[in-house]
Amino acid sequence: MNDTLTLFNDPTATDDQKRKHLVQYLKLGLTRYIAKTEAAKDLQISFSPGEATVSDSSGTRVKNDPWNYWVYQFGANGGFNGNENSRSNSLYGYFNADQETENWKTDINISANKSADFFKDSTGETKFERKNYSAGFSVAKSINKHWSVGFTSGYQNNLYSNIKSGYALRPRLEYSLFPYSKFNTERIVVQYYLGPQYNIYYDTTIYFKTREWQVQQSISIITSFNKPWGNINLGIFWSNYFDDLSKNDLSFNGAVNWKIAKGLLFGIYGNYGLIHDQIGLRKGEATRDQLLVNNRELLSSFQYNFGVGFSYRFGSVSNNIVNPRFKGLNYSINF
Repeated sequence: MNDTLTLFNDPTATDDQKRKHLVQYLKLGLTRYIAKTEAAKDLQISFSPGEATVSDSSGTRVKNDPWNYWVYQFGANGGFNGNENSRSNSLYGYFNADQETENWKTDINISANKSADFFKDSTGETKFERKNYSAGFSVAKSINKHWSVGFTSGYQNNLYSNIKSGYALRPRLEYSLFPYSKFNTERIVVQYYLGPQYNIYYDTTIYFKTREWQVQQSISIITSFNKPWGNINLGIFWSNYFDDLSKNDLSFNGAVNWKIAKGLLFGIYGNYGLIHDQIGLRKGEATRDQLLVNNRELLSSFQYNFGVGFSYRFGSVSNNIVNPRFKGLNYSINF
């Protein structure tokens, strides 16, 4: 006998609640097998009414969702530090709202990030500020098992990139080689974006612009495969401006990890990009202080990062006990 059960976790659930939910479904899935063994005489089944349900158009019983599939999340953090010669402070906050159904996907996001560094010397105190405000709204509509359409729009204020106000609107189209239902195991998609953007700059750019309209297009090929031995994620991303095709960006990104042996995992990741589209760069030379604190974007024709790593876990397979004695202060917070 073969059977498959599918469960979905509440996005607000804790790890403990997710584990209990999984155990519940494991018990449910094992029931039909136990029923054909001698252990069936000791099996007891009980039922506790859950949330109210309604029927959809096909007559299937579904949960009544008062949030209409919307999930909201917000957070903030801040801090400051210093000594006799320098000090710094930072503040960050965000808000996300997402709705996903079989045919529609909607995303709203807002974030604000601001920080400042202060340095003292014989001439006084110097301040270096960083700030980045952004907002975005995107919608996607499923056409069939392989095609989707939609659009994305956004706003940004980025002092590092010399953008005082940036607005973008891009319709988009996606084709999936495999049916979308297989995205958890195998995925090859081609995405195309095309649309206008309008930038107002803090300072005059290297192209002697204080503001400008541009039309940008981008093409992406993204692949991912999840297998028992590990997973592969690769992507190629291209974009260019229509007024000058030499203003373009090409990047290659990827990560692979696999199980070498029981308990031994190895991974490799990296990306390499060819950059020719820094249209917002400030005119004039950067000062030595700006270079040291890295609060101004500089001209570069490429960028890259690369890394490898491994982990090995061994020991008792029966050790599932948590003993908190003498644990001390040990915590982490994910914002």
